[in-house]
Amino acid sequence: MGTFSKAYIKIGSIEIVKQCIGKYYKIVCEELDNVEQDWRFHHKGSDTIIISSNYNKDWVEATLNYQFTLYYHDELLRRLSNELKTIILLGYYQSTDGGGRLAKFDNGNLETSIIQAEVNRQGKSLLRLMDNWGVTDFLKKEFLIPNLQEEFNQIEWDIIYKFYKMNGLDWDGNQRDDETYYHLEIKYD
Repeated sequence: MGTFSKAYIKIGSIEIVKQCIGKYYKIVCEELDNVEQDWRFHHKGSDTIIISSNYNKDWVEATLNYQFTLYYHDELLRRLSNELKTIILLGYYQSTDGGGRLAKFDNGNLETSIIQAEVNRQGKSLLRLMDNWGVTDFLKKEFLIPNLQEEFNQIEWDIIYKFYKMNGLDWDGNQRDDETYYHLEIKYD
């Protein structure tokens, strides 16, 4: 069980991404490590954003905490996409409750948003489609997307990677001796 929460920003510079994040969140500490530790700054009452380019030199990976901050991070990704004039892909999946999300931001616009969430209806707990913004006929067929509020349990790791790939993200296959993760301690002001 666990949470997967990754955004991929189509840009080849971690430094530019860090600078942009710093415009919207107060970065109070930055640490470099070869292990990803999303819990690193929680004991200080802060949150952590982890950025890297370990898997593709043309995309910066950002690990975001979507447990409590859906609006803030969505707005951050939208603004970054606009400022950097690029595409950002988001994949989120919480295996404990089945919640999931696929999103694509393009030049500041939310182009696609698909959300599955757990709802209780008449004492039953079911996963439902809660958002289908920008869903084309192709996406409906590809991901078996029903109408809003209907049962939907499709978003999981394989589907997230399929969504990434169909939007141009693929691992570049470069061999790296070690991985580098920039841990940014952020405060929400």
